[in-house]
Amino acid sequence: LRLLSITPSATRTHRPPPCSPSTKKPHILYLLGSGGHTTEMLSLISSPCSPSCASRYKRTYMISRGDALSAKKAAALESASTSSPASYDILEVPRARLVGQSWLSTPWTCAVCLAGCVRAFARVGLPDVVVCNGPGSAVVVVGVCFFCKFLGLCRTRVIYVESFARVRSLSLSGKLLYAFTDRFVVQWPGLVEKYRRAEYHGILI
Repeated sequence: LRLLSITPSATRTHRPPPCSPSTKKPHILYLLGSGGHTTEMLSLISSPCSPSCASRYKRTYMISRGDALSAKKAAALESASTSSPASYDILEVPRARLVGQSWLSTPWTCAVCLAGCVRAFARVGLPDVVVCNGPGSAVVVVGVCFFCKFLGLCRTRVIYVESFARVRSLSLSGKLLYAFTDRFVVQWPGLVEKYRRAEYHGILI
């Protein structure tokens, strides 16, 4: 029953109930993949916040280890928002799966990524909202948050935005996470007909 109560796809509506009032800043985690994933994600959140807006949220950018370009782009976005450097974090975690990697070795790299996520959350705390768009690490990150949610340690909500490149079908990450997201957004109307929980709000990038 506990598992059903926290799984978005098991409820009648995909829209989560309102959060309880809290005095702490809402913590938003943006998961940046590499290459196209990072470009799309930063395009989604590229509108600079005013200083007053930025100060209301704790922001964390999670990138793959060694992805200096994504870190640089995230820092540039924050600089454009004129927020203070102390208002955001950039964390590195190992990749869950490399491009072209054998599926036989994937469980090991996923386990290493999971350990990295646990260490990262121990440092900055569990997020209130996770925004992701398809890198393999998203499955691990959301999995950790969902497990913590099952234990009652957080009430993390997940917003998944499927890649613009997915016109007729979902990515593997999208298929795996579909049932565990609070909002599942696609960028092509045809996907809404196939996936009843999906939302279409036009092309977002």
